Amino acid sequence: MIISRQMQRCLITAMMIFLSVDIQSGEQMVKRVPERIESNQRFLSDPFLQIPTTNSVNVVWFTNFKGQHHQLQYGDGLSADASTTKMSKMFEDADSSQPGQDYSTLTQRIVYRHEAIATGLTAGKRVNYSVTSTTDAGQRLTSAIFTLAPLPVKNQPLKILLTSDLQSKTNSPANYQKVVETIGQPDAVFFAGDLVNIVDRASEWFDQIEDGAPPFFPTLQGRYQQLKPDSLYNGGEILQHSPLFATIGNHEVMGRFLPEQLDHRMNNSFNDPQPRWYAEIAYQQIKQQINPQNDPDIKAQWIEDNSHNQQTYLEIFSFPEDGPRGKEYYAIAFGDVFLISMNVSRIWRSWNVCGQHRSKFVEGLSELQNPEAWGFGEFLFERFDAQSQQYQWLESVLQSEAFKQAKYKVVLAHQGVFGLGDNVVPVLTNPLMQLVETDHNKNQTLTELSFPISPQDWQNIVLPKLTSISEIRYQYPLESDIWRKDIEPLLLKHGVNLVQIGHSHLWNRTQIGKLHYLETSNVGNTLGAYYNDPTGAYQQNNRNSKANFWIELNSENSRWDPANYAANGDPHGRKMISPSIFSPMGLLDKTLPALPFVSSNQLTTFSILDTGSGTIKSYVFDTADPDSEVRLFDEFPIVDAE
Repeated sequence: MIISRQMQRCLITAMMIFLSVDIQSGEQMVKRVPERIESNQRFLSDPFLQIPTTNSVNVVWFTNFKGQHHQLQYGDGLSADASTTKMSKMFEDADSSQPGQDYSTLTQRIVYRHEAIATGLTAGKRVNYSVTSTTDAGQRLTSAIFTLAPLPVKNQPLKILLTSDLQSKTNSPANYQKVVETIGQPDAVFFAGDLVNIVDRASEWFDQIEDGAPPFFPTLQGRYQQLKPDSLYNGGEILQHSPLFATIGNHEVMGRFLPEQLDHRMNNSFNDPQPRWYAEIAYQQIKQQINPQNDPDIKAQWIEDNSHNQQTYLEIFSFPEDGPRGKEYYAIAFGDVFLISMNVSRIWRSWNVCGQHRSKFVEGLSELQNPEAWGFGEFLFERFDAQSQQYQWLESVLQSEAFKQAKYKVVLAHQGVFGLGDNVVPVLTNPLMQLVETDHNKNQTLTELSFPISPQDWQNIVLPKLTSISEIRYQYPLESDIWRKDIEPLLLKHGVNLVQIGHSHLWNRTQIGKLHYLETSNVGNTLGAYYNDPTGAYQQNNRNSKANFWIELNSENSRWDPANYAANGDPHGRKMISPSIFSPMGLLDKTLPALPFVSSNQLTTFSILDTGSGTIKSYVFDTADPDSEVRLFDEFPIVDAE
């Protein structure tokens, strides 16, 4: 037996709560979450652009009805019918804030996605377009008129918005409004993850009205004031004209999906993922009960519902599907830029190490005998180490002719691979699980296992110790940082110019050899910059110094090695580069010295890759003063001179 009887009962119970299964036939009958049909049939978004080719571009929009007919009109009398699909995991719950609606339980939103392709386009030529949708009752809805274009040609000067972490954050409408007012329409958007906060909550994409929590599409389509007339800022009309290329962040991933448990809420699900390898082990123990005919679709759905998924994100967007996992990670040549979007993300957990509940570093002491309740530390959602499928794909892309011929080579990733933010510690390594056994003399024995744990090690090592372990810890050795030891050398070898990331809600940058790192996520708020200011004027210089993990780390008998967990600065000691023009932090406090970051809930920043000049330009705006100017504070060449 691979799992304990207690665990087996928990897994079967969880499964049967979610599924009603005919054991004889193996037929799966998913219990449906209640649906709410909105009486006012309408567009949920303006159209937006996806996956341009040399002579085409896809146009996508959403409605709250299936409708009779959906069509794209473009150019000189051209049209294309749209394909329509129903979004499978769009919900609201008691935490939602949708106009005119109140939800007491988990409820499915009716959301339909429509996608049409404009073909026969000419490179370098932009044409007008609009979309129409005919409602179930026959009413014809028509969008405003926008513009589209296919892939840009080589040597065409482009201005590409580098951004991330909109995530329903307060200052996002100001940020994107100022992008358009400052540079005009960007030619594309590179978005380094965390597009929304809870990816399955429909209102966070379309129509959330909670104060200080702007939704994604109204903010990036310049219509936020339609929802919030009292807002000072309207967002920017960007996605209607500019194709979006994104990467998966931790907020694009949902955890275990058990909708008919009485306490199931979206926030609970978001915070409750478990590793896919663990779900695969658990599935083997109950497959005869739930899937006697070995239907691969039932198996895949069970593992997804009992581990983690990014299904809603993948259903919303159309990206190239050139990788072994489709559009989860991909590459595309866009004019003079070759973009590689990686899947580098993991679950975020708290810093608490007292054992009251699971965290980055421990499992809850009350759940040591119940793996079904474990969090498995800050485990990686997708492997990218040198033995992984993603690494092999990346290596092949870096050897392609399209990559080699590109003038600018950019990698897009979400997680903190460098920098001053809270989220760069611990470093990006698979958690090292320590099973702690304590004898009657209080002597401790440690058994260590690296993720992913094999079924054999789970059976032969973990399960026999469930009755005797006194603690489960997770370590993150600095020398095991996967990005630093596997990915960075590969990018340096092949001449990548820029790695753009998000996650810590900062602006900061550094350079390793000829490789630039840039975090572009101080869009709407900050999680803090942890920097050892030599003058002592900047006070926020130790990560969560009051959290009990850091208190223990500084104690004499810490269970974790301080060498692996930097209290401030970059965990590998990389020096951040100060802005080339001026330090925006001085706008808030003139007594501050020049600081190599922007960390603020008042200032908002955005960065533009200008392929005409070969530079990245970063701008700052003070949201507290709508009449203040947008100021260029940093500029550097993306390709260093030989």
